[in-house]
Amino acid sequence: MIQSAALFITAVIIGCAGAAPRGAREIDFAIIGNTAPSSPFTGHPEKLDDVYRNINRDNPALVVHTGNLVEGGGDDSAVLEKDVVRQYRDFASRRDILGPVMHAAAGERDAYNGSLDLFREYVEAKLCYSFSYGPVRFIILKIMDGDDALLPEEMKWLEKDLRACRSAGAIFVFSHYPVMASPRSGMRHVQGEELHALFARHGVKAAFSGRGRGFQEHERDGIRYVNAGCFGFNYEDPHWNFNQYYRVRYSGEALSVRGVKVKFPQGSYRPKTRTDEEGTP
Repeated sequence: MIQSAALFITAVIIGCAGAAPRGAREIDFAIIGNTAPSSPFTGHPEKLDDVYRNINRDNPALVVHTGNLVEGGGDDSAVLEKDVVRQYRDFASRRDILGPVMHAAAGERDAYNGSLDLFREYVEAKLCYSFSYGPVRFIILKIMDGDDALLPEEMKWLEKDLRACRSAGAIFVFSHYPVMASPRSGMRHVQGEELHALFARHGVKAAFSGRGRGFQEHERDGIRYVNAGCFGFNYEDPHWNFNQYYRVRYSGEALSVRGVKVKFPQGSYRPKTRTDEEGTP
């Protein structure tokens, strides 16, 4: 197994104390997601390195990945374990380009034969966990699709963590699939109403997700729900009209979310050809 120094540094912190941020109440972080390669069998997301370098120039305090690190699958799609392991190893090595610490939630593509064992092994993170950065609490939840309900023990842990950190300067929740999507999106989570009520009781500031390629947000009962979809990391991806990541700034009062479209080097877009689809002879 790859050592943690070469992968994501993730810490589950029971209390609400954490590393001191740059300002007394301010924090600047980035959100990225959907960085899987175009094929589980060959290749890698060729433009991801440029995105990481762009994030480094922005110099956020940390980065949260909202899932779909790899293109998984299983026996029904002829994807072998070695195919998924190769992608996780590649993602881990490319992650070293990124300066800030990265935390990750699991997406629906990150599973192999329905299991997230490889995600846990190579990302070296629990599926549900939390950490603090100064006065701000970050909570990562495993919600991969609309029917992916949290287990009873995970719900108990979440309520306990929220209760313990209710006095935090802000509480931010992250998942791949949105807990409470915009009514126009048509996305619904099976526990959406239950989780929303829990968030409202404990003063959650915002809940972020990364399903799909687009950006949607709405507010309900003082909670800001933001779906920060990303796209454009492979050569054949037409990236121009999509955000590759988002910059989030919290001043202690105001929360701003801004999408970033990376200016890739010339020639970084190559439409998929029939040869690409069939493989090189």
